[in-house]
Amino acid sequence: MKAVVDENIANLDTTFARHLDLRLLPGRQISASDLKDAEVLLVRSVTRVDEALLAGSRVRFVGTATIGTDHLDTRYLDAAGIAWASAPGSNADAAAQYTLGMIFLACRRLQRDLLALRVGVIGHGNVGRRLHTLLDALGIACVVRDPPLATRGILPAVSRETVLACDVVCLHVPLTHDGAWPTVGMVDADALACMPAGALLVNSARGGVIVESALQAALDEGKVHAALDVWPQEPAIAPALLEATTVASPHVAGYSLEGKARGTRMIYDAFLAWQGDRPAPESGATVERRPAEHLDLRSAGDPVADAVITATRVARDDERMRRAAPLDSTTFDALRRAHAPRHEFQRIAVKAPEPARETLCGLGFMR
Repeated sequence: MKAVVDENIANLDTTFARHLDLRLLPGRQISASDLKDAEVLLVRSVTRVDEALLAGSRVRFVGTATIGTDHLDTRYLDAAGIAWASAPGSNADAAAQYTLGMIFLACRRLQRDLLALRVGVIGHGNVGRRLHTLLDALGIACVVRDPPLATRGILPAVSRETVLACDVVCLHVPLTHDGAWPTVGMVDADALACMPAGALLVNSARGGVIVESALQAALDEGKVHAALDVWPQEPAIAPALLEATTVASPHVAGYSLEGKARGTRMIYDAFLAWQGDRPAPESGATVERRPAEHLDLRSAGDPVADAVITATRVARDDERMRRAAPLDSTTFDALRRAHAPRHEFQRIAVKAPEPARETLCGLGFMR
């Protein structure tokens, strides 16, 4: 059985390569002509999978090793009888931890004490919920807004104005165009006007939830600051927007080694189930109990912030992205491929003075 696969999917040799003849391609370049003989398509977020790509092909299974599915036309896939699978939650720890790194780095550059600020979290799914847990471990005041969950009685109802009034506002919503609460363009000029002067907007969700012109105007006026891992016109990054951001990274928030392995494993298990096979007992996503990395923070000025910024590699990603500007799709994708490999907190052991060590362990670092 033949498969066309995004070359950036991890751990193919221990999973899909056991069953399929793999043809690896850059995800953004996968076209209908590449799929003529393929029965399986494995992608990440940069490949738009719809009728235009699949019509007339032999593809019967599509897997995306990502949390989000906005790049899949799932209605078409269902109507065409094409099985599909995604990896919800696979890199949620990585994305939440990276978001915290972005916040710490932005606050350091803006000379603010994060622990004294109030943070608003919009979206309380896999990533938003984990970020909320991290913020709670730091003792940071947090306001959460998630209308779908509030409607179901899972969370209290919080107004848009209330969450936008926070010192830091983090976006963790899927990109949706319809339904009761569409998120495309939800952060527009009106939303930005609700934010207090000097507030920090953090986006590691999807670039399309922000109206670029409105954000650019707010940044140029000094109304707000921004830390962006995802971009409104990605992969084409406007030079003025990149220049105006406090922290910038090339859509790598979920790119931990463990998160990538989980993503591959989840769609691999779905593929096996589609074939009628049982999942293999070994898992490429297994997190070992021994540390993969050690951080010595005993002489650090701010051990907690230093640990989070160092572990997430966010400052390095920011530096590389700015150095590579101006960015086109080729440069942007190259940055993503060559990102600094990183482990999640759960694989990193820390040495730090008390009480910082207890705080870091509360964030998930190993003792």
